[in-house]
Amino acid sequence: AHQDLPFEQLVETLQVERNLGHSPLFQVMYNHQTQAKGERRSLQGLQMEELAWDNHTAKFDLTLDTFEHEQGIGAALTYATDLFDAATVEGMARHWLSLLQGIVCEPGQRVADLPLLDEPERRIIVRDWNATEADYPAGHSIHQLIEAQVFANPDAPALAFGEQTLSYAELNRRSNQLAHKLRELGVGPDVLVGIAMERSLEMVVGLLGILKAGGAYVPLDPEYPQDRLSYMFED
Repeated sequence: AHQDLPFEQLVETLQVERNLGHSPLFQVMYNHQTQAKGERRSLQGLQMEELAWDNHTAKFDLTLDTFEHEQGIGAALTYATDLFDAATVEGMARHWLSLLQGIVCEPGQRVADLPLLDEPERRIIVRDWNATEADYPAGHSIHQLIEAQVFANPDAPALAFGEQTLSYAELNRRSNQLAHKLRELGVGPDVLVGIAMERSLEMVVGLLGILKAGGAYVPLDPEYPQDRLSYMFED
């Protein structure tokens, strides 16, 4: 009803916060034109044809223009090159076409359930990128696998926490020391050992030391209420 209202007057009336980094009110626009670009119009004694030219200035972050013509509907995307590159916008266009095709195939479907990916792209994401299956030595425990790394790469970093790191050799040495101490205290098969520590290098050393001693660890979050921790101790 108010399509002739100047945009600047609208911005002034709404008193939106202005920012030179982006357009006020909105950054993405969709514009549909019923008269096609380059369409010829004729009057008596006069023939008119629209003069088309390339516009290299983006008024908004992203604009989608659609225009009707005799063969159907055409479309163009105009984008700010400091925000998007051509490959990203081409991907958006493919997703939009997939969405339109999905609507045509199932016009009663919920928008959220319609496809955005075409079949080749879906195959890459779902199958190719997730082809992570690998043989895992299920017959070995975690501390045995770490000991194997000690022989293969003793100086390689095994743990990193903030600025701290531990090599495989150092991690194995410290967890062995703890395991010997725990064994002296009676830890072995079927013995549960509580460990209440914040996330740290020492926490991992503690977990491995308990396993190396043959026991099983019971994680106790120091942030738990005291009553709950007391119950877990007794249980």
